[in-house]
Amino acid sequence: MSTVSRRNPRRGVVLVAVLWTIAMLSALAMAAAAGFRGFAGVLGVDRDRVQAEALFTAGLEAGADLLAKYRGRPLTSVETRISLSAGAARVRLGDELGRIDINKAPVEVFASLLAEIGAPDAGEVAREIILWRDGAVKTVAQGEAAEPPRRQAAGAAPPPQGQQPAKQGFEQVFTNVRQMTQIPAVTPAYARLMAPYATVFGDETVNAATASRQVLRALPEMTEAKIEQLLEARRAAPLEPARLDQILGSAGRYAKVSTRSVARLRITIALADGYAAAAEAVIVILPKDTQPYRVLSFEQLPTPIGSDERRFFE
Repeated sequence: MSTVSRRNPRRGVVLVAVLWTIAMLSALAMAAAAGFRGFAGVLGVDRDRVQAEALFTAGLEAGADLLAKYRGRPLTSVETRISLSAGAARVRLGDELGRIDINKAPVEVFASLLAEIGAPDAGEVAREIILWRDGAVKTVAQGEAAEPPRRQAAGAAPPPQGQQPAKQGFEQVFTNVRQMTQIPAVTPAYARLMAPYATVFGDETVNAATASRQVLRALPEMTEAKIEQLLEARRAAPLEPARLDQILGSAGRYAKVSTRSVARLRITIALADGYAAAAEAVIVILPKDTQPYRVLSFEQLPTPIGSDERRFFE
């Protein structure tokens, strides 16, 4: 009887040790499983990033091919789709020269644009923009630092797979439309509302052969009757300068026919696993260039483009 009582404590100690070992192994197994799940998640995110980059690059190539086919003709709104094993992409092109260049527009164009978006102080804000812009140009011309107007916008992404933006000259104060908020008179709301009408890659005048109805409305001395005549003339035949002058009259100072090729691309992608993303790029085809096309800007958007923005490509 005494022998049995002496052995019971040993058995209890062994049992407790075994139970503790099992518990520790279970905890280690759970930790390893969680780690593997986290690692698999990281691999999934990296895979999506690589596949998305490949689709964005395919979208750029498809957009450049369309732009080359339109060379010498007005670049009207056009769309194409791409299907790859990784997913699909939709590419929409619009003429960047059909927008108002904020680096070159005169004060009356800014005033008309601001009035179009509903700014009650349109004339005052327009004058402030010109004063600020001319001051920045003078600063650069004198060889001083012009960091504020040339600062890289936060959140801008580099072009995918080695595509490099074309270098811009120092005469370009703004490198993207959002930088207008550096001007005290331009509120973030004003800049956001002006963005669909504006560009930093255009000409002194808007391309009358491709500008949307909304952009034409934002130009000075542009009436609804003139806009309707212009759109009808564009549908009927290639727009000739003489016909344009006849239609627009004095408003023709702000809209001319351009033959340059600069396109804004909106690329929306969807991967097979459900991941979706969108990006916006501006590309140009230069005559006698060593590259088939140049990327002037590329930015991945936080969300896919909504249908409300399509009206600016009509």
